[in-house]
Amino acid sequence: MKTALLITICFLFHCSELTDTGPAGDARIILTFDDAHKSIYTKAFPIMQSRGFVGVNYVPTGFIGSPNSLNTEELRRMEESGWETGGHTVSHPNLTAIPIEEAEREILEGQNFLRKNDLSCRTFALPSGHANEQVMAIIKEHFESCRGSEDFKMKCPNGYSDSLDPYSLGYYFVNHTTSVDDIKSRILRGIVNQECLIIIGFHKIIADKEGVVGAITPSEFRELLEFIENRGLKTITISDAF
Repeated sequence: MKTALLITICFLFHCSELTDTGPAGDARIILTFDDAHKSIYTKAFPIMQSRGFVGVNYVPTGFIGSPNSLNTEELRRMEESGWETGGHTVSHPNLTAIPIEEAEREILEGQNFLRKNDLSCRTFALPSGHANEQVMAIIKEHFESCRGSEDFKMKCPNGYSDSLDPYSLGYYFVNHTTSVDDIKSRILRGIVNQECLIIIGFHKIIADKEGVVGAITPSEFRELLEFIENRGLKTITISDAF
C-alpha cells in the first residue's frame, strides 16, 4: 500500500518510471550489516552473491568467533566476493559515555584487529549512532568515512566526494517491525528525491524475527533484493563511493 501510494505521488509530480521495475536514475544502494551475526554469512551472503550484490559488514571485533557470530574466514570470503569490512569498535559501547581514552582504544583496537586478519577497514560505523567532537576527531584521523544511525537525504549534484560529507553518512535502519514495503518505499522516496546514495542497514536475517531488534526474515530479504534487481539498481560498498 505504501509503495503504491508513493508511486502515485511520483506520477503526479511527473517522475519518470517510478514502478517496481525499470530505470532508477543514478541512485546506488549500500546494504550494511552490523554486529557480525552468523546469519549474515549463512543467509544474506548467498542470496546476494547469486545476484552479484555486495554489502558492508560493520564488525565489533570482540564479537568475532563467538557462538552465532561471524569468524574471520567468513569475513574474508565475503570480501573476496566484493564486500567490505568496516570498524565498529571492539565491544559496541556508547562512545560518548566512556572516557575518551577508552573510546580511542575501542576504535583503534577494533581497526587493528581487522587489519591483522587481512580485512579491509577504511570505513567506520558509530555504535548506536553516538558521537561527539572528540570521538569524531579520532575517527577522521584513522578512517575515510563514517556511517551514523539517522536517515536523511543524500544528494550528489557534484559527485559523491564533492557533495557529501563522508563522515556524516545516514542510513535507514531495518527493525523487526519494518515491513518490506517500508523498505521499498524508502528506496522509491530516495529516487523521487534524486538521492545518489541510499544506505539500508540490517543486523540479523532469521526466520523468527518477532521481537528481535534489527531482524528481517530470509523471505523478506529475498523479496527486497528481487525488487532492487528488477529496478536495475546497483549495490556498492561505502569505499566504492569514497
